[in-house]
Amino acid sequence: MRGRWAGRWSWIVAVLAGLCVAACNTVAPNRLSLADTAQLRFNGIEVRTAGAAINWTSAEDDYLRSRNLSLTNPALVQTPEAQGYIRDLAGRRLKAALERALASRPEGVRPARVVVTLVKVDIPSAAQRILIGGSPTVRANIEIVDARTGAVLSTYSGDQGVQAAGQGVLGVVVDGALTAGGMDDLFDRAANDFARRFKRWLTPEA
Repeated sequence: MRGRWAGRWSWIVAVLAGLCVAACNTVAPNRLSLADTAQLRFNGIEVRTAGAAINWTSAEDDYLRSRNLSLTNPALVQTPEAQGYIRDLAGRRLKAALERALASRPEGVRPARVVVTLVKVDIPSAAQRILIGGSPTVRANIEIVDARTGAVLSTYSGDQGVQAAGQGVLGVVVDGALTAGGMDDLFDRAANDFARRFKRWLTPEA
């Protein structure tokens, strides 16, 4: 019983810590007025991943399995091919999250692009969450670019997506079962949170 409560308590602490980090971020204000922002029509999302710090064990394992490589040799995920695979996967998944979040946004008439620079991905492994805890986190900066002139109209920076994940042995087991049953995995939870926060920044009145 004591171990069960310890696992639950560590989960609660990690969730509260993650929410505190997200709440304490200093986000750059939108340089566009609400009226000008409403006129934007996003016709493309580009995600740049070069230079991003990525800790994502499950993506590393996916790469190794796709190449029939050993899961126990850390050097195999440090190759340019492996790092490119992981960065590409993170970029595609973050882009999809932003597309989902912006799909319901009313479109204006001024064409613009969303240029995303991925800064950090931290998806704690099951072992980490059992031993010390951790919450999935995605941090990125976004430039809203005029599609006609290439001018940067506004910048969204200083924010990150953070969501809960099962902590301790019990939390990890339950979380895994929920994910297998259709719940978003850890990356999508953090990426979707980041995308929702960006959408709210665009339309604060909502």
